[in-house]
Amino acid sequence: MDIGKLLSIVRSIPKDKLKTDAGLKEVIRDLGKKAGKNFSDKELNGYVAQFRQMSKTENVGSLLNKLSKKGVNSKDIDNLKKRFK
Repeated sequence: MDIGKLLSIVRSIPKDKLKTDAGLKEVIRDLGKKAGKNFSDKELNGYVAQFRQMSKTENVGSLLNKLSKKGVNSKDIDNLKKRFK
């Protein structure tokens, strides 16, 4: 999936769903279905906990740095930086 498509999906998520665990589970479940995956409740709980932790400790710069370490190419990272400005 290309970065543009991913960002458009992320933009379509209502921000109020990111405030509750039930809303986060719904969003993650829907995203998983779009990617052809079904998550168990245990997996969903783990992803919700991971999201909560990251929302407390991460910022745009640190997330972009992690993407570059995971192998996302520099052109895609530059495109992301432009979209966040």
